[in-house]
Amino acid sequence: MFESLLGEDHCDCIGILGNSIVITSLIQLLKDSKRDVEDINLIAGVLVDGNGWSSPDFEIPIYEQVEDMLGAHPEITMVFELSGDCSRVSKLRRTLPTSITLVELPAARFFLKLHATDRLWIACKVDLMQTQALFKCVVDQLPEDILIIGSNGMIMDCNKHFSDLVGEDVKDIRCKNPLVYYESLATVCPIKGGVVDVEAMLPGKREEFLLSEADSEGKMRFFRIYIYPISDEQTGNVVQIVVMRRNITNRTLMEQRLRQSERMATVGELAAYVAHEIRNPLVAMGGFAKVLMKNKSIDHDGHQKVEIIFEEANRLDKLLKSILNFVRSQDIEIVGFDVNKEVEGSLKLLSHECEKKCVKIELELDPRNPVGQGVPEQVKQCLINLVMNSMEAMADGGSIKVSTGVEGGRVWLKVSDDGPGIPSEMRVRVFDPFYSTKVNGNGLGLPMVKKIMEDFGGDIELVSREGEGTSVSLLLPTAMAVA
Repeated sequence: MFESLLGEDHCDCIGILGNSIVITSLIQLLKDSKRDVEDINLIAGVLVDGNGWSSPDFEIPIYEQVEDMLGAHPEITMVFELSGDCSRVSKLRRTLPTSITLVELPAARFFLKLHATDRLWIACKVDLMQTQALFKCVVDQLPEDILIIGSNGMIMDCNKHFSDLVGEDVKDIRCKNPLVYYESLATVCPIKGGVVDVEAMLPGKREEFLLSEADSEGKMRFFRIYIYPISDEQTGNVVQIVVMRRNITNRTLMEQRLRQSERMATVGELAAYVAHEIRNPLVAMGGFAKVLMKNKSIDHDGHQKVEIIFEEANRLDKLLKSILNFVRSQDIEIVGFDVNKEVEGSLKLLSHECEKKCVKIELELDPRNPVGQGVPEQVKQCLINLVMNSMEAMADGGSIKVSTGVEGGRVWLKVSDDGPGIPSEMRVRVFDPFYSTKVNGNGLGLPMVKKIMEDFGGDIELVSREGEGTSVSLLLPTAMAVA
């Protein structure tokens, strides 16, 4: 702004009039500010009080009279008169050449204060930059996604974790609609005109929400979202909001496993009670019903009713056996087995059922014949359960793909279908005991599969996208890989 006034390559050579304290202070000031005032050179001085001639602090020539200073230093273009003596100022006004600018004490004080203010501003700016750098470093290291949304509902800034997550630079993310990245934000924030209505947020009230959603692979992810409104100090209105999203998937899954373990303990106690209190009379009911079915004195209508009693008693007995098998601790012998062989054997048992339900089975077996560790019969039971679930999900037929492979130190066995998929609200509960969406389901199929896998150090993963199908993987410890 002031470059045209200063000119290019302009340099001022200064002579100073003042006492020893003033001269010493100005010399030190210019030394400290050399980087900021490179175009100002303090050439010489006139000591007006006559004291301090031998002071080592003077790093410039010192004279008794102004005339002596100007005669010795014709390059001087500016004289600072800092004694404030009116008669000396008047004389300088009359005698100084027009090529030399006289700066009197009031003007010098003004410029010195201006310089001090500038130094303070620079110090504050440096401090602010350091604080911002520290804050950014801390925020960028946080494992949470952080967004700052402005009053217009658009993104003002974000941290590195978020930009890495979406694969875009921070500068490209700014001024975009946050709903492009977080559709679920619309369920927890007021929306107006397709953007977050920041001004409708309540000032001073932090919001906290739990959300679950499926990722691009159909796996369930769990998040805790915090929303912090930032208010204008004068109006009190919300002008910005800070949104922080924390991925709590691992912790949530651990909590679910813990809750399931607690439920399992409860179910175990219940099963023991049921076995003692219900199974004996249930067996008696079934036995007497079977005897009555052979009684020819009972008419046809009565015979049908007795048959219903017998069938229901058998159904309850099977359910009771499933519960007992689910909660009992069993001694198992873990062995290495050919996973491909067990898959082929299981599918032979299901071939007739698949044909009847118009379901096509596609096999994609690893040619390396992966060998997993576990209990072969139980793995076969798990596979049959998964294939049956897929068939039941495709009432009008479809295709099921069964594949095997080795990855990450584990043998995997995957069953994928092109059925309707599982809604996200149901997906989080599919491994809960007794949770079932089937009319006659007992809710022990997938929980049993999960328990079997965990008993010999395996795991199970479910991926489902609504309208696209479901894929369930059994992950087995690796024994060896046979070429």
